[in-house]
Amino acid sequence: MTRSILCGLFGLISVVTIGILPVACQSGGVGDPCTPEDEYDSQFAGFKVTEENIESRSFQCSTRICLVNHFQGRVSCPLGQPGVDVAGSPRKSCNADGSGCDAAKGEKCLESATLAPDCDPKDKNSCAGVTGTHCDEKKKICVCTSGGTTPPGFFCGKDSILKNFVCHIPNNCQAAGLADKDNRDKAGDPKDCCIPGTDNPVEAPVCGQCSKAKNRNAEQAVYCSCRCGVAEGEPDDPDFNFCECPTGFTCTEIRKNVGLGDKQITGKYCIKEGSAFDGDPFSCGEVAGHFDSTCRGTAPLSGN
Repeated sequence: MTRSILCGLFGLISVVTIGILPVACQSGGVGDPCTPEDEYDSQFAGFKVTEENIESRSFQCSTRICLVNHFQGRVSCPLGQPGVDVAGSPRKSCNADGSGCDAAKGEKCLESATLAPDCDPKDKNSCAGVTGTHCDEKKKICVCTSGGTTPPGFFCGKDSILKNFVCHIPNNCQAAGLADKDNRDKAGDPKDCCIPGTDNPVEAPVCGQCSKAKNRNAEQAVYCSCRCGVAEGEPDDPDFNFCECPTGFTCTEIRKNVGLGDKQITGKYCIKEGSAFDGDPFSCGEVAGHFDSTCRGTAPLSGN
């Protein structure tokens, strides 16, 4: 529900903003912090340092571009977090009736994620990928089948939608811009990743951000940017009003034109000087927070 409200609000802001801002990209706002829209999804496990992401309709940036330049994890959760119900992890799931959490620690059982993919009522196999569900003809989403087996960690809600619940101590959330010690709890474990601006916990495991020394943390790799040129080898585009990079930024190719997707978001963008990705997935450096086999970089000497 929170996700829907936030997205609706952001969409409204975006529509209004489009009407008052020029279509061309402007350099004003380049370098301003931004939180990618993907982070408002409680099941989003974070970005990968081997990839780039160009959010071309960002409601947060006057440039309309929120650039994720080979970054690992979530901006809103610098230390990341381990998975739920795995060995060595303090995080655990709870039951739909609210049981399973340690009340003495102040834990509460909160809904964290829903599993209700779109489906086609005419296709009998439309929900085959989600255990114990069928396609609701009116809602056109996969809903629980009465008496069916639910996927691990999910329960069938009163509205027949699969839901996941996790134990969470209120206000025990990480936030961007805080010192590492302030993003840890009293036991020294990373606080929970939460949907930005809320106290709603994220269900998915999240890798800690790459080392600040390697210029791959959120401050150096995720911010508002603008398109300053076409991709290498591409002819100039006289119809696109490219921006000029402000002091401290360089015009660098971020996405090649491989003939897929929107050609007008390929090419060069303004990035902070010294922050270009060298192509080595192991250049992430030491990860200060959660680290496992899915993360790039090296684990911290002090552990998670």
